[in-house]
Amino acid sequence: MLSLVQTPLNNFLEAAERSGKLNLRTADIAQALPGVSVDALRQALHRQQRKGRIVRTSRGSEHWIIVPLQDASAGAPPLETWLDAYLHKTLGLPYYVGLLSAAEVYGASPQAVMVTQIMVPKARRPVQVGRHRLVFFEHSRIPDMPVVWHDTVHGRFKVSSPALTALELVARQQMAGGIARVMEVLQGLIPDITNTGLNAALDALDEIPTAQRIGALLMQANQPGLADLVATWLKVKQTRRISLSPGATATGPCTLDARFKVLIPDAIQQANT
Repeated sequence: MLSLVQTPLNNFLEAAERSGKLNLRTADIAQALPGVSVDALRQALHRQQRKGRIVRTSRGSEHWIIVPLQDASAGAPPLETWLDAYLHKTLGLPYYVGLLSAAEVYGASPQAVMVTQIMVPKARRPVQVGRHRLVFFEHSRIPDMPVVWHDTVHGRFKVSSPALTALELVARQQMAGGIARVMEVLQGLIPDITNTGLNAALDALDEIPTAQRIGALLMQANQPGLADLVATWLKVKQTRRISLSPGATATGPCTLDARFKVLIPDAIQQANT
């Protein structure tokens, strides 16, 4: 009978790492070590976890990640090494990296993002994998959203398109640190936003107030061409007067952007002149 001593788990992990396979599931490991009992394998996995050789993505997922020596200080390899394998292949979840984390991918977030913000069909608890903290936001129509693959030498994961990133930051300003930070990030995203991409994102998200707000912000950012596209998209929609931030009531001096029916705080206008 094959035992764990005769076929050490660490030898299996080293062979998997040499072949470039960092994502493992308990069932795959058990299949490779057929003489090891379920309890013995579980104990061996936990020993390797305590040593920092492997890390588990989340309770119940049975998804393990090998931690190469160069990533030991971070407690896990780069996100693109395992995120898609964990969310899409192990959990079967449609997803995409969004909000400030997507902006960071495009080099548009001037401040480091301490968590990875991910859109999934249903709200989930945050997950800590080494130094990587995943925070999930609910989005009911993920398959309809325009996303792209973020490719690196380590792997890839799905990320919202530049235009969708901008729209969702405007829609979820409280998740991005407020309107001032959203405007700062928007400036960095604008070079990557195309007319086609913006139109596709507007159609997919289909949120009239969000479209009004980004139209007004694009005018503040001196982007009349993109603002015209938003205005054309809104032409057949029913709009109403709204504040620049969702759920906020204007408390200071404001000026109405008559074209988009958005109340712009004077302090924001002055900051952009």
